[in-house]
Amino acid sequence: MRLARFDLSVVIFLAVTPWCVAQTSQLEAKNGKRPPAVTATHDHGRVEQHGDLRIVRLYGSPEERGFAHGELLGKEIADLCRAELGYRFGRQPRMLGEVRRMLPRLIAYPDDVQAELEALYRGILASGAKLAMKDFDRDMDLQDLLLVNALDVFALMGCSGFTAWEDMVEGGGVLTTRNFDWPVSGAHLMKATVLLVQYPTDGHAFAAVTWPGYIGMVTGVNADGCAAFLHVGSGEGGMPEPDSMPTAIAAREILQRGDIDGMRELGRRMLEETSPPSSFITRIVMPRKPEGSDTPVAVYETDIRKVVLKDREAPCVVTNHFAAHGGGDSGQRFAQITEGVGACLENGDKKLSVAEAWDALRAVDRSGRGFATLHSLVFRADPWVFELRIGVPDDDDRIVAAPRATRRYSFARDVVFAPVP
Repeated sequence: MRLARFDLSVVIFLAVTPWCVAQTSQLEAKNGKRPPAVTATHDHGRVEQHGDLRIVRLYGSPEERGFAHGELLGKEIADLCRAELGYRFGRQPRMLGEVRRMLPRLIAYPDDVQAELEALYRGILASGAKLAMKDFDRDMDLQDLLLVNALDVFALMGCSGFTAWEDMVEGGGVLTTRNFDWPVSGAHLMKATVLLVQYPTDGHAFAAVTWPGYIGMVTGVNADGCAAFLHVGSGEGGMPEPDSMPTAIAAREILQRGDIDGMRELGRRMLEETSPPSSFITRIVMPRKPEGSDTPVAVYETDIRKVVLKDREAPCVVTNHFAAHGGGDSGQRFAQITEGVGACLENGDKKLSVAEAWDALRAVDRSGRGFATLHSLVFRADPWVFELRIGVPDDDDRIVAAPRATRRYSFARDVVFAPVP
């Protein structure tokens, strides 16, 4: 059934909460100092416990990785699908029906991703997870899993971050940061957060800060030291083109398949396969300047019709507006980060430190019940830095923003990308 532009606008409006921008109480974990506990294993995967954060490792073909993912984490995946779909559509089950009917026409996953998702669903079935969805009087099925993995098409995120490099950074290299701001559907979003590390048989290994069952990438890095971050944009909205790839899947494809010197062009090609109805900014960060470029950052502004690569000034600050725009809350956060980072660089011999990068993220984070900074990352490939923080609920059921939370992790390179069979 072909829906009018108005129909999709209603779907998006009803499916999401209004967006603004992203506290926990646990010990800071300097992980990697002792062997992690392996809590579950599979022929093509394992789950490791690092403090109170799990690293899930998957290796092999798309089908092998997907099945291992589903069988290892099937119960949690089913619980998360119930929670997220219930949050967004529980009061309007007919709307979920409309979205499910639209999905085959709107969304086209790459063949390997489709195969991985189908195998993931088979793994969930094999796990024995309970699939009943009380809100919708039926069981979860493959279509629900495909929809959850396309939620970036139907939802909005805030997000802030910046990248500085070379003489701007204490210790050198390319230092990049990100706050991930997202509607809070429940405490499960923080509790279930994992670091999902995939080792495909073709391409680079990549690690995503994500949730069981969600294989796209809103925040991630690859074994070459490249990083990808999604931000909602301020471009043209409306009905997306049919057979479009979710932007989070495109970001993952870029990190899996791209080499540093060809990353900028690959990013453009991948994002041309997307058509986000609310527009996105995709920020790809490389560990050095690629050949022929003056910057290690590629910022793509993508709406329903076009992709534009914008090289922004150094340090590269990105919030939620396209370069030609810049007002409102996004503009304020942009100015706050620019001012904070600039203050660290105002003297010729002053350089930005990792601690100061966290100060800049705290200046623009969000705590709250309905919308909050769920996770934050400070990353550098050389010399290596991987510092992740995750928000948690406080006693009043508010989310303490990730940069302020005490749930903190610092992983060495050989922990993030540990060897696998």
